[in-house]
Amino acid sequence: MEYFDKLFDGIDESLKEEFMAVKELQEKDFQGHKEEFAEVFWNVYMAVCECISEDSPTEQRLLIRLGLIDPRYLSKDDLERIKETFSKQDSDVFYYVDEWLIAVKSGKIAPSTFEDVIQDTHAQRTFDITWIEKEYERKIFERTIEEDKLKDLTKGVQSKGPYSKAVYVIFDEIIKSIGNLRRMDNEIKSLFETLQNAKEQNQSLRNATLKSDKSKDKESISTEPQVIRQMMRKVIGKLGNQYPALISNYMKDISMVLSKKVLSSMFEEFKHIDPTTLNRDIRGANVYMPPYVILVPGYGEVGFCWEPVEGTNIYGRGRLVVPIFSKKGSEPFFQAFGEYRWKIDKELSFGRWMEEGLTGEYYQYLEKNNYKGSPVDAFVKDYVMWVTKEASGIQKLDKEVRNIFWRYMPFDDSIKEKLSKVSYVYQQLWEKDLRKRKSKER
Repeated sequence: MEYFDKLFDGIDESLKEEFMAVKELQEKDFQGHKEEFAEVFWNVYMAVCECISEDSPTEQRLLIRLGLIDPRYLSKDDLERIKETFSKQDSDVFYYVDEWLIAVKSGKIAPSTFEDVIQDTHAQRTFDITWIEKEYERKIFERTIEEDKLKDLTKGVQSKGPYSKAVYVIFDEIIKSIGNLRRMDNEIKSLFETLQNAKEQNQSLRNATLKSDKSKDKESISTEPQVIRQMMRKVIGKLGNQYPALISNYMKDISMVLSKKVLSSMFEEFKHIDPTTLNRDIRGANVYMPPYVILVPGYGEVGFCWEPVEGTNIYGRGRLVVPIFSKKGSEPFFQAFGEYRWKIDKELSFGRWMEEGLTGEYYQYLEKNNYKGSPVDAFVKDYVMWVTKEASGIQKLDKEVRNIFWRYMPFDDSIKEKLSKVSYVYQQLWEKDLRKRKSKER
């Protein structure tokens, strides 16, 4: 009983008694009391969500993180399968639910938006500028390196007689370095202005908040567990297994455990496969700004984008949702990023998403082919093919779609060059890229 004493630490005693009674009934007759158990499970889950903190017992954190209500419900083999999810692994991108709720409660991350939960969707929020600040500092550092490089180059411009060919080569490098510094400085200026404006707006919003009802922030934060529950339902799907507790009977359907360690490894490779989706253009500056990825429990089948930006803040990071326990292997991870790419491009097109850019060209392709379904569904399906098959040289897409994706979601050059040696199709695309680059350099 010590396990459940810790699990129910700080929780109403009557809820514990109700849970233990229903749990006992379910263990005697699983099918007969499964629905009743699921209902009381959610009552416990939401109660623990409300009180979760850095100091919460491990039992509570694993309940929120994995749906682990009783370790005895899992076999030794299944406990071994999920052991990677027990450990702490710091990440600015991937969050387990317990970590996410703690971050929201602490104010590190703003609450998620959901129309059925948060009624006041038009309320102004402060801008989360931490990621832009990091990029600003990174670009300052890169400029410093380029400055040092220029200093070293100028030292080579010394001669008692006519300049040699080697010095003229240095001249070319100096000109190139100056061009790099100008470009870097323009990006730094843009980010600096963005940061200053955001800080001013944040201060004015904070001042306004102090004068308003102080209970609003508390109410919005307390909705996050409800949003999480909606996320969990969605990763499972309408026809999926909605049983909330983690048990071995259902773990047999899970093909992959998407722990933070597994996803972090996949993400490192993904950065080269689709680097443009992880970057945002902010006033001419290319800023690395990956979305948050929330890893939720449940026997999941799909990954998706919850919101492409943080509420109404276009400088804020999006939120993706991926099931830890996946019935579809790694596919939910790529689905989530595919939907995110569609939604972020649509969001930043300011109403012209059917006419311009990636979404515009893809939409026109669907129109031309008399596609009757949802454009985003078709895009996500093709996107998964793009990053899993085409990136490996396996041609699965229509030629027109491949050309669109090659232009707007290009692979890293190392992948492009490798693909050019696999197939004439990719060779043509790669050679076309090289010709364009040469013409720009002239």
